[in-house]
Amino acid sequence: MAELFHTATEYVANQLTISRGSVEDIVTVGVYHAEDPGNIPEVGDFTAVTLVDGTGPLAEGGRIDVLSLIGPGGDEELAPGDYQRWVLVQTATENIIRRVDVLEIK
Repeated sequence: MAELFHTATEYVANQLTISRGSVEDIVTVGVYHAEDPGNIPEVGDFTAVTLVDGTGPLAEGGRIDVLSLIGPGGDEELAPGDYQRWVLVQTATENIIRRVDVLEIK
């Protein structure tokens, strides 16, 4: 469980492993946060965020990451609570949705 503070702004990354195709096949990525663990999001519920493919100033050692900035002025600002974190990876033929983490916002 990742612990963040609601007054801070911080990047949260989720690494992707591509077993078929390549990073060029990804059209968009997104994140969704919900306090209710039974709330399964649909594609339209996601906030589009950054795909970092191993190059550039936000990259980490050749990893492919879904990267979002959480907090004031970021991609999403979350009130204190425990949030299920979901990631969307869209290709031309697939909408891949996975629950990947829990964020504890203090």
